[in-house]
Amino acid sequence: MSASLDVSLLQLPIFLSGIGFHGGKAKALYSRDGHLGVTLVKFASDQSGLTEAMRLAEYFEKDNHGRNGWARLQPLTLGKDDENNPDLCKFDHRTGEKKRVIYGYLGTVSDLEKVDFDFRKKITIASRLDYKPSK
Repeated sequence: MSASLDVSLLQLPIFLSGIGFHGGKAKALYSRDGHLGVTLVKFASDQSGLTEAMRLAEYFEKDNHGRNGWARLQPLTLGKDDENNPDLCKFDHRTGEKKRVIYGYLGTVSDLEKVDFDFRKKITIASRLDYKPSK
């Protein structure tokens, strides 16, 4: 989730709830240079949280709005004309408004390089291998 037309922290929980995700907490991410244009959704730090996070990542990936879809947009110059970029904004014919296209993916260790040191100190990294699938 990025660019200049960010979905606010107030709108994101409403969006997530509308697509069936109720347990995550949204947090805007910052670096030394300021807001990254990225919002983290944190789920419970147990098997159920990992399952929900993976389910959310799959939701975005099925519409090409996951990590690969976002990476495809990164070489483009974001910010110049975001409102007219169909990969970032869609016109909602029902409401007559432009709606932000949301991208989402499951974070990895390499994503930690993008956040500030204070945020990194507060998190714990676990491997998917640490969680046994339920039968």
